[in-house]
Amino acid sequence: MTSKRLFVAIKIANTNQIQVIFRQVQLELGLEQIKWVDLNGIHITLVFMGETDIREISMIKNRLKAIAANSLPFSIQLKAIGAFPSPQRPRILWLGVNASNTIFDLQKGILKQMEYVAPIKATRFTPHLTIGRIKHGVQNPVLVEEVIKKYEEWTDQQIKIDHFVLMESLLTDTGPIYKEMEQFKLGHNVE
Repeated sequence: MTSKRLFVAIKIANTNQIQVIFRQVQLELGLEQIKWVDLNGIHITLVFMGETDIREISMIKNRLKAIAANSLPFSIQLKAIGAFPSPQRPRILWLGVNASNTIFDLQKGILKQMEYVAPIKATRFTPHLTIGRIKHGVQNPVLVEEVIKKYEEWTDQQIKIDHFVLMESLLTDTGPIYKEMEQFKLGHNVE
């Protein structure tokens, strides 16, 4: 079986405000061993499908087209910096997303449709943009927690979301490379 590592996402344009906060956090946490993401590939993962048989891709695209056509465009606002699993034990640093229920409805709809194609492990959906990964823990957890707290009131401007994408993730020694396979425009069938 030939497969591709797939996920469905909302790509986010690299705004000046994102660049500024990203650079500030990088400087403040410069002594930590954090693998920072490439801002040109930032996205909100809606559904991670993992290794997917290439014979299923056509069906996946058809299901995604139907979901997009019946979903309305919406707006989000990036806000705050946080960490998974917690600021005290960070493994992932992220920018939060303030959004209406529309993004949650879209994610649930995609997840439901993708379950018909392949079994997908449902996880709690927390919309976010990953900005850094910490593999072996941090040297100064108090500093990391302070930096996260410092930016808890940060917000970006509203961002209009009018499409989502099917992405392929190619794993390399230097980190993942994301390849856009197809865009799905929201609202073609909605009146």
